[in-house]
Order: sequence, then structure tokens, then C-alpha cells
Amino acid sequence: MAADNRVLQFFPQGLRGDWERSAVRFDQVQEIRLRVNQPVRVLSDREHRLPIIYGEREMEDIFRYLCHDSVYAYEEERKQGYLMVEGGHRIGITGELAAAGSGRFIAKYIRYMNIRLAHEHKGIAERLINYLYPHTREGAPYNTLIISPPGVGKTTLLRDTIRLMSNGSGGYRGCNVGVIDERGEIAGAYRGSAMLDCGERTDIITGGDKQQGISILVRTFAPRVIAIDEIGKSADAEAIRHAGVSGCSILATVHGNSIEDIRHKTEMAPILHLGLIDRFVVLSADGRMDRYFEVYDGEGNRICGRNLLQAPA
Repeated sequence: MAADNRVLQFFPQGLRGDWERSAVRFDQVQEIRLRVNQPVRVLSDREHRLPIIYGEREMEDIFRYLCHDSVYAYEEERKQGYLMVEGGHRIGITGELAAAGSGRFIAKYIRYMNIRLAHEHKGIAERLINYLYPHTREGAPYNTLIISPPGVGKTTLLRDTIRLMSNGSGGYRGCNVGVIDERGEIAGAYRGSAMLDCGERTDIITGGDKQQGISILVRTFAPRVIAIDEIGKSADAEAIRHAGVSGCSILATVHGNSIEDIRHKTEMAPILHLGLIDRFVVLSADGRMDRYFEVYDGEGNRICGRNLLQAPA
């Protein structure tokens, strides 16, 4: 099967031949791992080892191509360790680092890349959405925390949940949703514009931190819901606490395997100790990479058993 444009777009014309001859199912590609002088590995329905090896020169050529031959224009992104490209795809970059001032570092020689393809699965949250509102279908959505190990699809689920809350679904009215997309993965923003559908009533802040973004949204955009991806430090949780006590519903994600798992994370204390969360959604995957969700109330009582997470046929 020939590669489609979603994959070919990451490589200069002279390096596309091997990809065009590959039999990998690119419609399901999640990640492409490039490591200097090592075979390329592709994660789709399973991990594929491809007979493609790039040396230092090819890695530099790919990087320059992704930067549109203007490496210095992407200096800030290099300091952050990733590039966002058109289509909402995120490319992690690293190698030999050099000091860039203010305690920051920048990749000087790019030797490793992780290309994460952004996918939209519209409708994947439809089985979940009913558990995130009061049964009366009135009022704001519950404060919800999605718990998931890496690579199981929490950002994809978060994005579709945002879309459904924004547009309205299943008898629930649409509402204003503010999104803090700190790393550009929710909306796949490119030059400030969302590449992925987050709904008609959604305002998106990219590039700033969560505390700053929440402050802007609460003061000037009057969101009914504030959505945030990946609580990673105490300051993130404190920012969410501020949003919650400001009257906004919270929709957020965190890495973990269970409710008990995140209760041991010190960074979660500002919101868990206050009992701020009304719904916990726990994601998991089996050996075939089928995804499942379970829903618990704020006390940790299960209200929805294991359900397959998939978009309607």
C-alpha cells in the first residue's frame, strides 16, 4: 500500500521513495520514530520496523524541510523540543543540546525525531457524553478528569468531548468552551488557527501556560467549560482549582492508570483534596489496542463499566 500525503508531507522529495514502496497501513499511523543510523519504527495497529535508515545528513535534511529551510525562524520551538506543523501534527526533536540562556537548552544537532500524527475521530465521545451531565439535561457539565496511560487516546477523546460540549449533543445544549492548548495537541493549532475541529463555540489559547490561559479565559471570554490537557505539576492543578471556584466546569486529563494511582500524585492535591472532581473517566487498552473507558463519580464509585471507545460506524 502506498503512503498517503499525511506521511509523505514530512519528508523531502528525495527521501519519499522508500515510503512510497512501504506496505505499512498509513491510515492508522500514530507515530513515526526516526533515530540516526537506526531503522525507522512506525506505530500503527502494532509496531513496524522498516528497512529505512537515515544518517546524520538525512536527519538534518528532514529537519530543515520541516522548518521550510528557515531553521532560525523555529528557534523558540526548538527550545521547547518540538515543532507543530500544518495539520496539527507534532514532531519531537532532540539530540545534542546547547545552552540557550535563562536555564533553557536548544537542540543543536537533531539526531532523533518522533512524528506524532494528529487524528480526528469524530463521535468517539458520544458513548461517554451522557455520563458527564446531570440527568435532568439542565445545567453545566460535571467537573471531569480523564485518566489514561500514555498513548491510549486521552487527547483524542478530550478533543471530541470538547466538540460535543461546544456544539451540543444528545439533547444537551452547546456552550462556550475555553481551551488551554499549551502544547498545541488538542486543536492542532498552526499559527494560531485550529487545524482540528473543537466545536463552534470554542475559544483556544495556545503558547501560554495554564495559569495565564485560565486567567485570560475567566476574565474575558466567559466560558461555561475550561478544557486542559495533561496536568503535570502542582501549578497546573492550582490553576484548575482557580477555574473551578470561578464557576467554570473543568474538563482535564492526567497520566495514570486508575483513580488510586493519581491520588498518590502530589501535584493533584489542590483539586483532589477539595473534592472538585465530579466524574473520573479511566481509559485503558488491550493487546489489540482496542480502547475502553470506565466512569466513576467523585467518590470513586463506578457508574459505568468497561465500554469500548469507538466512533459510530
